[in-house]
Amino acid sequence: MGNSRGLRIWRLAALAAIAWGMFTITVLHVISSRDPVYDTLSSYIITDRGQGMLGASVLSLAIGSLAVLGTLVAAGVPLPRTTRVLLTLWSLGLATAAVFPASYPQNPNPLSGDIHMYSCLVAFTSLPGAAITLLDPLRDSPHRATVVRWLRLGVVVLALFGLSFLFVRLDEAGIAPFHVLADALPIGVTQRLMLVSDVVLLLGLVRIAVRTDAARATALAPAASQLKAERS
Repeated sequence: MGNSRGLRIWRLAALAAIAWGMFTITVLHVISSRDPVYDTLSSYIITDRGQGMLGASVLSLAIGSLAVLGTLVAAGVPLPRTTRVLLTLWSLGLATAAVFPASYPQNPNPLSGDIHMYSCLVAFTSLPGAAITLLDPLRDSPHRATVVRWLRLGVVVLALFGLSFLFVRLDEAGIAPFHVLADALPIGVTQRLMLVSDVVLLLGLVRIAVRTDAARATALAPAASQLKAERS
């Protein structure tokens, strides 16, 4: 039977957690006075309103991402071990970044800041990596084109975010020309675009899981009908 109970539970958990995480972070943007164009998401750990909402939203997204992995497994999507590891690293990276906030002059904590930065690096590179490892198992599947489409978007946005992050760091080091580049490619914008592309990729994986399960059920239906007829 397509859309089995296990798959429905995993899918519901994934969609609910991801939706709650995105809703929470959207509300945080509305009520906080920080600048979403030039301020990173990490900087919302220090805000006039919505204290604690950033960590809650990121943890919810991490839980939803693990549920996406469960959805893929329940649907029988062919997942290499590398894909499972990278999806897990993406989730753990997000969770670790939520637990260890970034360090700022108003609230300095260099150790937590370093853990936060490297956790984000692991997370942001792991999800596109997981999508890349899916291309070969899905080479004969119509779903491969979907993964390729969203992967291309994710890689482009990740590269833009990497450039904007580099420009900000060089500007902070006092190298004057990079101030112009940092303003031209705002890190707040590129990071939020990257978050949206990551969420879209996750939702695309959920869709692939549902369609894979439905196709498998359709393929098994004739055999099940024949078996039922033979028993009657």
